[in-house]
Amino acid sequence: MTCQSISGQLVAREEIFSRYQFRFQLSRLLHNWLVRRKVRALADNDDNILDDIGLRRDEIAWASRLPMTVNAAIALQDRACRRRQIENR
Repeated sequence: MTCQSISGQLVAREEIFSRYQFRFQLSRLLHNWLVRRKVRALADNDDNILDDIGLRRDEIAWASRLPMTVNAAIALQDRACRRRQIENR
């Protein structure tokens, strides 16, 4: 193998990887957008229901303002869990 063929293979691999990485990022953004819609729908519930599931309205508003690269449901769950741990001390 010559240096040209090796460098050509590396360029081809990088190009293929960048295409798959873009598809992965795009699918992750789509998933996070769908999750964000479900998190926003939680705000339609009464405060009593939110209290039963361990959430607060301000936490839902915070999660809905996160960047689209962040899964809002996971961030909301983490924040609510940390709040409950602090309250139970």
